Amino acid sequence: MLSQIKLQGREIAVVDWPAIANTLLKVGVVLLVAWLAYRALGALTRRVERSISPESGTPTIPHDPRAATLVGLVRNVGIVVIALLSIFMVLGAIGLNVGPLLAGAGVVGLAISFGAQSLVKDVFAGLFILFENQFGVGDVVRLGDASGAVERMTLRATFLRDVSGTLHVVPNGEIKHVQNLTRSWSRAVLDIGVAYKEDVDRVIAVMREVGREMWEDQDWRPFLVEEAAVLGVESFGESSVNIRMMSKTLPLKQWEVARELRRRLKRRFDADGIEIPFPQRTVHRSDGQAPSPPAELQT
Repeated sequence: MLSQIKLQGREIAVVDWPAIANTLLKVGVVLLVAWLAYRALGALTRRVERSISPESGTPTIPHDPRAATLVGLVRNVGIVVIALLSIFMVLGAIGLNVGPLLAGAGVVGLAISFGAQSLVKDVFAGLFILFENQFGVGDVVRLGDASGAVERMTLRATFLRDVSGTLHVVPNGEIKHVQNLTRSWSRAVLDIGVAYKEDVDRVIAVMREVGREMWEDQDWRPFLVEEAAVLGVESFGESSVNIRMMSKTLPLKQWEVARELRRRLKRRFDADGIEIPFPQRTVHRSDGQAPSPPAELQT
């Protein structure tokens, strides 16, 4: 920003104020554009959050963490892009050659991409999980050999806490198959075994009455989506006829509902004399004596 002039045979450095003013004007324009871009980014992230967040007043839809995660991702990436572009534009405005800097940044980015392929794979897989809303924080899922409640999600990994309290960290790139047990609604499935001597139609009628009583119970009705259904005989076991009963529930409530249904069925079966069998064995003696009475299997 200095110019040389000759005065009485000597060169004197003179500040080029017009050039400085022009440079400051360019830098100011760059900073103004960066500020406007930042404000536009904020408006965009708020719009994304509103479009992703579930409507209020829908108890069957669990809290969706995608909004906060995606908004944070878009905001961070946008800020980095705006900052880098602003820095390069300011350097260009003051007269520095940014070509070598761009070339160096490209080489560094290429080296990092080759050295962090698994990380890039995890990040892209995490993005697809978020955009497709496969599961969220609070959902109970099975991810391969790991299962449990989703405690935390990042773009790199998913953190699951199982019933024993063990924390499983699953890289997103290794997630091949997702089983979400608590999306929108859940289902309690019970296979109840009764003795072969029992009247199956009578047992089914009793089970339907128990399901109807629970549906009409005001303490349990908020947890249920539909009245429990008895589908009928599911299978023949070694010592029991297994009858399937299902109840559609709110997310995360299927285990509570299943335990309560078992409790009510046990009390009703005891009251009505319906036998719930246990494994038995008949022993035949080779000496021709009568077989010994059935005995409970020893475990």
